[in-house]
This record gives sequence, C-alpha cells and structure tokens, in this order.
Amino acid sequence: MLELLAPVGDIASLNAAVACGADAVYLGLEGFNARMKADNFNSSDIAKHIKRAHFFGVKVYVTVNTILQNQEFKPLLDMVKAAVLAKADAFIVQDVGVALVLKKAFPNIRLHASTQLGVHNAEGAKMAEKLGFCRVVLSRETTLEDIKQIRANCSLELEFFVHGALCVAFSGNCYLSAAECGASGNRGLCRQLCRRTYVAELGEKTQTGALLSARDLCLANSLKDLAEAGVTSFKIEGRMRREGYVAQTVSTYRRMLDSLIADGKAELSPAEERGLALAFNRGEFLTRAYLDGDVPMAIEKRFSAHIGVPIGKVTDVSPFKKELFCVRIASDRPLRYGDGLKFFDGEREAASLGMGAPKEVKKGIYEIVTAVRVEKGWSVHLIYDCKREADLLGAKRYVPIKLKLSAKAGELPTLEAECTNRDGRLIFAKAVGEKPLEFAQTSPLSEESLAAQICKTADSGFRVVAYEINTDRAFAPKSEINALRRSLFEKLSELVVEANSPAPVSVDEDMISRVCNANFPPSAPPVARLNVVREAADFKHGALNVLCPEGYTPIGVKKLLPASGSDDFALRLPVICNGKDMRDLNKLLEALPNIKTLVSENLYGLCFAEKGYAVIAGAGHNVSNDFAALAISSLGAKAVLPSLEYPNGLSARLDGPSSLLSAESSAPETSGLPVLSCAPEIPLMTLAHCPYKTLFDNECSNCSYKAGLTLSRQGRTYAVRRVRLSRCYFELYPSPSTAHNDHSAPHAPSNSRST
Repeated sequence: MLELLAPVGDIASLNAAVACGADAVYLGLEGFNARMKADNFNSSDIAKHIKRAHFFGVKVYVTVNTILQNQEFKPLLDMVKAAVLAKADAFIVQDVGVALVLKKAFPNIRLHASTQLGVHNAEGAKMAEKLGFCRVVLSRETTLEDIKQIRANCSLELEFFVHGALCVAFSGNCYLSAAECGASGNRGLCRQLCRRTYVAELGEKTQTGALLSARDLCLANSLKDLAEAGVTSFKIEGRMRREGYVAQTVSTYRRMLDSLIADGKAELSPAEERGLALAFNRGEFLTRAYLDGDVPMAIEKRFSAHIGVPIGKVTDVSPFKKELFCVRIASDRPLRYGDGLKFFDGEREAASLGMGAPKEVKKGIYEIVTAVRVEKGWSVHLIYDCKREADLLGAKRYVPIKLKLSAKAGELPTLEAECTNRDGRLIFAKAVGEKPLEFAQTSPLSEESLAAQICKTADSGFRVVAYEINTDRAFAPKSEINALRRSLFEKLSELVVEANSPAPVSVDEDMISRVCNANFPPSAPPVARLNVVREAADFKHGALNVLCPEGYTPIGVKKLLPASGSDDFALRLPVICNGKDMRDLNKLLEALPNIKTLVSENLYGLCFAEKGYAVIAGAGHNVSNDFAALAISSLGAKAVLPSLEYPNGLSARLDGPSSLLSAESSAPETSGLPVLSCAPEIPLMTLAHCPYKTLFDNECSNCSYKAGLTLSRQGRTYAVRRVRLSRCYFELYPSPSTAHNDHSAPHAPSNSRST
C-alpha cells in the first residue's frame, strides 16, 4: 500500500495534514529531533493528538533523529516512553546507539532509519536491517537503480522524500553550522549557512550568489517510477513550514497518489505546479533529483528564500502623504486584502509587503498605499494568497459510516453503525435505549424525522453515507434519539481509534533503569595516532596513515602507498558510494590485496568487515555515545572515531559485546573496541552535485574542472576537493588560508541538550 507522509511542526499543521488526506504524519517532541526550532509537541499532550490522528486512520511517526551523548539517554527514554504509551506508530532514528537502546528498552518498537543515516545503497540498507530498523528513509541522493537493488536485497520498507527543501550536503555529514556556530545540524539546530551568499574563486573566474543553496524537490511526476522501484512511503519535507504549505502539498500529492493507485499514472497539472510554487519555492524545482544517476543542476544560485509566482509589474509610484507611497501594479490575477507580495529588481529581491485593501482602478490595474519603497518597473510576485490558503485550510475529513435504526413500539430502540479501519477491517458498534418505545397516540415517528436526528454528526468526525430505518407507530422524545446517537458515536469513536492503533509496545522498566543509571568511565588519552595522506609526501612513520585519494582507482591509490611496503595504513572509503561506485570500489580492492584496513564513513562501509577487512568506523558515522559504539562494533568495526561534534563524548575503550545492556552489569567494561581520539580530517560537507556546473553552467560532457576552487563568506574560506569513482563527488574543507581556521573540530557544549 502506498503511503503519503506529511510534515507536522505544530497543531495547525497536524490538522491540515489530516484534513487534506495524509496517510501518516511525522512530528517531533520537545527534544532530540532535527527541527528543534519548530513548535513541536509535548510529551504531556501527545496522546490526544495521536488519538485524533488515529481516529482518521492517520499514523504518527515520532522523530528522534539527532545524535546524543551518554548523559542524555534518561530524558530521551522518558520522552520515548510517553510516546510509546500514547501509541505512536513508529520512531525515526538517526543515532545507532539510540536504536540499540530503544530496541532493548521497548522490544517490539518500530524504528525507521532516518535519512540522516545516509542509506543510499544495498549494502547500507542491509546494515540498517541488522541494527533492527524496519524501514529506511533513503538519502535524497539515492538513484532509481539503487532503490531497485535495495528493494531486491532487504525486507525494509522504503521511504523517499518527494517534495520540499533539499540539503546541499549529504544528510548527516554536514558539520558547517557546528563548525562555525556550535549549532549542530545533527542536533536540530542548523543555521542553514548554505543559504547565505558566497563568493566562488577559481583562477581569474569569480562569481557571487547563493552558490550552496539547493533547489527544492518536486518529484510529483516521478511517483510512478519510485513506486515501481519499491518505494511505498512518499515523504513531504517541511516541519518548519506553515499549515498552508502542508495543506497545499498534501492535497496535491494526495490527488497524485490516488490517480497512481487507480489508473497507474500520475501527472502534475500546470495549475497544481503553480499551487506548489506558491506554497514555497526558491526558483525552478528539481524534478528528478539524482534518480537517473547523473549530476543535476541542483543549485539555485539566484535565490535562497521563497520567491512565490510572478503576477505583474509596478507601473507607477507616486508620493501619497507623509512617508507613504501610492503604488500601481498591473497584475494578471486579482489582488486581495491579506495577500503577500515580493518585488524584484531583475533577479534581486528588493522588497516585500502584506497588502491592506487594494483598489482596482481599472481592469487589471491595482492601487495600494504602503510605506515600503518600491520602484517603477520592478516585477511583482505573489508569495501568499490569502483566499487560496483559507480555502485549503477549510478542508474537512470524515469517517464514513452506515447506520441502522430500529424504533418500534413496545421494543427498546437500537442504533447500529458500521465502518472500516484504515486496513479495511469492519468495525461495528451498537447502542440500545433504556426503555421500550410507546405507541403513538397522535404523531408517530416518521422516517424523515428519525433520519434527521440520527444523521446529525456535528463535530464527531463521522459522516453518514447510508442509513436504514425500521419503525412503526412508535413515539419517543427527540432527546432520547439524540442520546442514543451520542452514545453510539462515543462507542464507535473509541473502537475506530483502537482499530487504527498499533499493537501495544512492551516496556522493559528494568532495562530503562540500567541505562539511566549507567556509570561511564572518563575518557582516556589517545590509543592511536592517525595521519591523513593526500600526497605521497604526507606519509608518516609511527602513525596509522589514512589514505584519502582523489580518484578511487588502482593508479590513484598506489600513488599514496608507502614505498617501504609498510602496512600501517588504511584506505578511507568515500561517504557516498552508489551501486556503480560500489562495483568500482570492489574492483579496486581486488586489485590491491595489500590493503587490509578500511576507514568507513557510512553504514555501507561496515559490510567490508564481513569480507575480512579490518574496518574502523570513521567520524562520518557520528558516534557520540557509548551505545552507538557498541552498535557499530556489533556490525564488525574494530575501532571507532568519535563524531567531530563530540570528540570527548566516549569512554576510552568499550567491550565488543553489549555488556552495558546485560542484566549482569550496570556499567560498561573497559576492554575491547578502541575509541580513537585523534580523528583524521574529514570534510565539513560532502556534495553530490557539481560546484563547477554551478560556476560555469556547463555539463559533464564539457567538464570545466580545475583544482583550486574556493568558496568564501564573511572572512571564511573553504576549499573544494574532488573525489572520483564512477562519477564525481566533492568535499568542502576549511582552507588553510582562512582567517578562521578553527573548523577541524566542530562542537557544541558537552553538557548541552537539544533544546
């Protein structure tokens, strides 16, 4: 069954998502979610919101998609327990340590692997399955061919983003906000520095713009391809968006999915595309993402904020009085009170305003009075349509029911109802009156009057679609029939909620207590020394040399190998590795049998432990607590590099088996898996798009690559480095020449919570 999954950042958005036809919603509670700036929900009242969603057959997924430190597991477990008792359907998790603990504390809990885990190939999906996930939210960079391979090689449910904002960096591996501001994207506090203005320099070529600002996704016309590849949940991004955005996107994709299910096809109409653009857009939508395996023009360098849709031009501006101006606008659609406008001078956003009462002075010409300075000739965009939004938010959702009333003299009146739950299972309820009906002396009950009484649904959420009435010369006060109806609806409502709720999740209080009371030993000095090797001259003795080639080819790697034949080196695996890349990588390792140790930066890399390699879990795995280290070790890692954001968050050594979560011990042992505290340099961003395409507007067929590209902003300079497999990826590093060179260890206060 195909699922439409909607974003919910507050109660208004929840109501909009439910009313407009979402099959499921995802939302965050007060902590540990990737949108901490959203209003979010509270543990104390989440039960009533989940109950309302379940009444309409809508599933609720709770986001727990940030990385944690050891001391944060107690508040995490308190929060998750509240959502479990409220009957949340599943939990979206990034931190593999959180996944390990939740599976222990709540044995039959359903966990979805967050897109922040970066699963994008079959090997990564199999690792996620081993960790206990039942669904994976695939990386937005995943190709259609890899989705098919993932579907063929694991039993996980597949979820995919089809609309909304696209992170320019590979999800889970962006450390720019943490490095500059101490505000971690992996902790829900991203400052969105990618949306700022940058200056690109390559030799004499320079360009200024929003050079890291990704276009928004709109994969509406790709739903069929995704469904045929194996995706069953179609996810809309936008927990920070207003309820009107949620209403518009859910309504549009509901129509599209219904068409796909009914007719096997789904095509976005021009009117629907305009509606989506009006809801939110930063320019042209990215309509195929990375599905075709190529490198799309992913950046909208002109704009980084909502630009709406063009509707006209400013034809005249004249002084009105004091500091006010009379502005005339020629518009191809009516302007109304409450609409929002943006003005553009060419491609430069120049001004914006919310309208008072516009006056139509002649057909298509509107006059407004404003204190905002605008200029004749500026183009006008509509960014908020007051009437359209009101219409969208006026949508209602009902549970259709059938009623059967028996109202006969001398018998107890009975009212029966039936409907189905979200899976099509029949639900039946019955209410019986307290005393037999009397024979009518003058005015017996008519079918018409009885129908009017029993079909009053008010705000119950039910809608009567059919009814049957059996009566004779009986009489009853309207109040008795009304009471019978209210009693039936109350019973039926509880049955509907129960039928749409998941099976109860068991709670292991003893395990929760052990986790909350665990005593973690302090961190210890480094147990290994690591050295990044990008050139042959960088190789050092007395250290584990981590080879970081530009090209993952035998020639490219051999250039970095020690001439002495020493084996104190490891090959760093790329963060992104699609199916074609994976085949090239396997060929490379077969051609270089002297490579015995690998540094993995993504879940897929741990599959090499099964092939006999010594695998170090690199900082790209974002291990920041001892439970995550245990989870990683269970997949075969021999050592772990802590997250760059919490380099001192782990004990010095951990026991490979999960003794920490066993009944015999409440504290971790300190032997086994080494925690390497001297992490090699890793990129602040990993990019699947091509910055050279952005700079030169070229295609891969006329590649413009030259080493030395930098991006600068406010005195900070970042170097762009290419990584080549079957295709190119790019990495963003602090430039050695930057005035702010303290970027190698992004961090947040070690005792901070995601608040």
